[in-house]
Amino acid sequence: MKKPILLAGLAVLVVLQAAVAVNARLGWRGKAVVTAPDEKVRVLRRANAVFPWNAAVHFELGKAYFERGAEALAEPATRDALFRHSADAFLRSIRLDPGSPAVHFHFAQTLLYMGYLSLPTPLGPFEEYERAARLAGHNSQIRYEVGRMMVGLWPNLDPKQKDFAVALLAKTLSGGNEERLLGVLEAWHLQSRDPALIDRILPDDAASLRTYARFLGERALSLDARRSALAKAERLDFDRAATELDRGRREAEALRTAEASARYAAALDALGRIRFYQALTGTELFAPKDYTGLLKTARRLLAMNRIEETRSLADEDGSVAAYFAVEDEFTALGEFEVFLRERGLLGEGTPAGAPLKDLRTLAFRTALDFHLNRYRDIVKTGDFLESSSLVIAPTGRADYARVLGLIGESNLKLDYVYEAERFLLKALEVEPGNLDLLLALERCYGRLNDEAKAAGVRQAIEALMTPARVDLGGRLLRKGESVTVDLVSDGRPRSVRLDFAPASAGGRPVLSVFLNGRVVWEEIGDTGTARFSLNLRPGRNILEMGAVSEGVTLISLSFAE
Repeated sequence: MKKPILLAGLAVLVVLQAAVAVNARLGWRGKAVVTAPDEKVRVLRRANAVFPWNAAVHFELGKAYFERGAEALAEPATRDALFRHSADAFLRSIRLDPGSPAVHFHFAQTLLYMGYLSLPTPLGPFEEYERAARLAGHNSQIRYEVGRMMVGLWPNLDPKQKDFAVALLAKTLSGGNEERLLGVLEAWHLQSRDPALIDRILPDDAASLRTYARFLGERALSLDARRSALAKAERLDFDRAATELDRGRREAEALRTAEASARYAAALDALGRIRFYQALTGTELFAPKDYTGLLKTARRLLAMNRIEETRSLADEDGSVAAYFAVEDEFTALGEFEVFLRERGLLGEGTPAGAPLKDLRTLAFRTALDFHLNRYRDIVKTGDFLESSSLVIAPTGRADYARVLGLIGESNLKLDYVYEAERFLLKALEVEPGNLDLLLALERCYGRLNDEAKAAGVRQAIEALMTPARVDLGGRLLRKGESVTVDLVSDGRPRSVRLDFAPASAGGRPVLSVFLNGRVVWEEIGDTGTARFSLNLRPGRNILEMGAVSEGVTLISLSFAE
């Protein structure tokens, strides 16, 4: 008796194993091999007929029915039957494996469609989305997909459901994944456009804020929200620059000069992303003077660190010149000078102490003395140069012209006007067309009340300056592109009119304009004209124009007094 029972049991086991194997093979074929929807359903149904207890096969069958239903939306009877079959398949899969987040998510998708079509549903879609998210564990993709669907459902969620959706979305976006943030923003744009939702879920980091601002700009949506987001991002950049600066100081104190330079460069990089959008929002998130102070400090520390690394004033990367371009405080410059003297990089103590051995060092020392108001010392350098026989190599002409110009400026500061004229003319012989030298010479002739010479210099200055109208040649800027125009100025403020045209008829392009890296105008340019004021600095200025949302054809730039 026992032997027949044992044989029967073995036979059942063999049949069961065979059924499981056939089910698995057909399930794999229906999932990975078959592409035609009807054939996919047929194969998966065969798999279930052989062995109906495989949750994965029911899951794949539910997806296949859903895909066919989505393709048959124009055929109500077929569509409704397919969605009901899909829901039944997902329910069977959940009964067999209730812990699968993917099944709950796809079931929720089916329930959502059925709700749109007013079909009876066994459950609400939100409950299934919530279960999928809670079961997802480390599967961030499921949480992201659920969060994106929650954005689409946002107007119909109750307060408790909204709180759950916000917590889920905030966690999903906290990793700074730009692609996922854009996916959520697309869903938000298509459905709710509720700014309060974005305020609650947007990560508090500069990159995410800029992604949001770019999204708004590219679609010509709320410019106020765009500017606000950019201003907040710049506040975070300001904070990051301060943090990097502190870290750089600690690296320098530990004599890790390379690491310190990297930190200082990172601080300057963060400051370089600040374009002062807060000026367009009317809200000051950080004081401009604090920005200027941070910039000066970062440039000074980087210049000192580069010198510490190289033990030279060669300034190969321009960090020292960049520091001199922004610094105007005596105390900081005095500290910088002490730093250089301690390292023996300024030569002898007097201006005439062997300056001809190194013209670059002389130019550097003269510029430093000028910043520190040591005009009499610089005038003595001029006396020494005049008593010397100099042969200036082509590579040293710029440094030589710089020294002569500073000597002329120093004589002008001391009211030695004729001496100032003489040295400025010498400098112009070395470097004709230097705007800074010409501007100084114009001031010199103003002191002498020599209108004839002043008029001649003004004529030379005007020849260098940007004309009153700049033809931009119908330059086409596509979305995301920008172009820069050099503006050479004597430093007077100017009112500007920029004429342009949308690249497509009836377009409403968002156009941004920056002067020397700072935003001066940003609007929807449907009128074809932008008017703004520019506080130009003497010499070369850079005006940048960028198309944010759609193409723009640039026509001309006109200046008024």
